[in-house]
Amino acid sequence: MKKLRVIVVGFNPLTRKGLQVVRELDCCELVGLITMPPEAARGKSNYDPLAELAAELHENTLYIGDINGTRAQEWIRIRNSDIILQLGWSQIFTSETLKLPRMFCVGIHPAPLPVGRGAAVLNWKIIEGGGSWGNSLFIMEPTTDTGDILDFEPFAIEKRDDIYTAFCKVDRTAAMMLRRTLPRLADGTFTAIKQDNSKATRYRKRTPDDGRLDVNWNAEKICRYIHALTHPYPGAFFSMKLGCFLVWQAEKWKADEVDNMMPGSLVSIQHGSGIVIQIGENDSILLKLVTPPGDFECWADEWASEMGLKMGQKLFD
Repeated sequence: MKKLRVIVVGFNPLTRKGLQVVRELDCCELVGLITMPPEAARGKSNYDPLAELAAELHENTLYIGDINGTRAQEWIRIRNSDIILQLGWSQIFTSETLKLPRMFCVGIHPAPLPVGRGAAVLNWKIIEGGGSWGNSLFIMEPTTDTGDILDFEPFAIEKRDDIYTAFCKVDRTAAMMLRRTLPRLADGTFTAIKQDNSKATRYRKRTPDDGRLDVNWNAEKICRYIHALTHPYPGAFFSMKLGCFLVWQAEKWKADEVDNMMPGSLVSIQHGSGIVIQIGENDSILLKLVTPPGDFECWADEWASEMGLKMGQKLFD
């Protein structure tokens, strides 16, 4: 079997796991790693600098912010790669970049393509309520998430999942697909299936304001937003007069304890658990781990006790 010359591109935990798979397969030769330096990755969620791996690969590592620039393209060209494996890069590859490997560029997208093209896919799917989902390995094209499918591995987004555990499922299923497909690419036995564009759906890129919570929503909807935007993402938040009140952990509370207060009011402080807030119509939610405005991350009940908050006090707009 011919060794498959592979360049890996990315800067997140999936990149790290993909590098491990490539290095353990006898059919692959890792000829380069392209990753993003910390100054270029500022503000990127889920960033992993891959420092020790980059140091180990030494001259076969390129730190760069623009995969389509002249420097990156020249660096790729001299390594005579068979494929470029894109495992988490927040930039669309141009046609010129896609033509650099002998075969093609391979991407991983956390959706059952052609369903779920676009950005912030896992965040939106958790907000929608989760369900049957999957991970796709595909041949990259200049248009995003439209190329032929090389492999697919299903998984489910469950009620217990948050964005961190959803990414864990993506990383595990990605490793499964790479272990199956890279040997097929090396010996030429792979198959590529065209996507049915008539079935395509697409998610839009999120903005910071998409994390805003509304006290008139029900507990289930608010919990889904919190699960979708907890660490390593910037967090879902309620609005207060002093600023944003970030919520990292929460759960639905017993509705029979609600006493027809205004939505956004403090129902009770549950010492050792959190604070109960009235929301929606006779609904309530337990806020557990939070970051109040101008403060640091803390348990909600400790913060409320320190602030001397009283039952019925309106906290959120």
